Amino acid sequence: ALKSIEEVTKLKNTFSNLICGIELGQPLQNLEKAELVANDSKLDFIIGSHHMNRGENDFYYGKYEYLNICSIEHMLTRCYVEMLEMCKWAKFDVLGHLTYPLRYITGECGIEVDMSKFDDVIETIFKTLINNGKGIEINTSGLRQKYGKTFPDFKYVKMYKELGGEFLTVGSDAHCTKDLGSGIDMGFEIAKQSGFKYVTYYKNRKPKLIKID
Repeated sequence: ALKSIEEVTKLKNTFSNLICGIELGQPLQNLEKAELVANDSKLDFIIGSHHMNRGENDFYYGKYEYLNICSIEHMLTRCYVEMLEMCKWAKFDVLGHLTYPLRYITGECGIEVDMSKFDDVIETIFKTLINNGKGIEINTSGLRQKYGKTFPDFKYVKMYKELGGEFLTVGSDAHCTKDLGSGIDMGFEIAKQSGFKYVTYYKNRKPKLIKID
């Protein structure tokens, strides 16, 4: 990560509009390194995200087809409790892909989850983010995957807005060039339907608003 930051910072000397950002996954699981990254003044933007519960593998590796729904719900409860801890730490700018585990639980394995069971803790997550001046991400990668929805979907983007949320980014989470910008138009449409008039980007860790057409 630190090498990536250095390389992008060099490019900013040539491309003045370039933004140096990083995704910081489950920072509380390696707090010393997370603090080092979060305090790097060269960064414009930090996404805070949660890909795995403590002591476990990334949700990507889960064998959900062999789990009963109670075990899956227990895992998700831990996910959102740990995510809340991360949001209280708050040394990032936006919370990334709130419903990331559903990419694999529902998208890959076809297991439907009653997400309303987690609404209380998710509401607390949003309130914590709002109180700390932080935003959320609409991650459009699910639109091009089996899941078929954004992370999070309209319901939670609207919940964040109704609770007083102000800062919303839209990202394609592209891991290859062909996916760059994929689904962004749909992400903007969800933002508009949720009541947002602006989306956000960050420069020098400060939010900059762009009006949605």
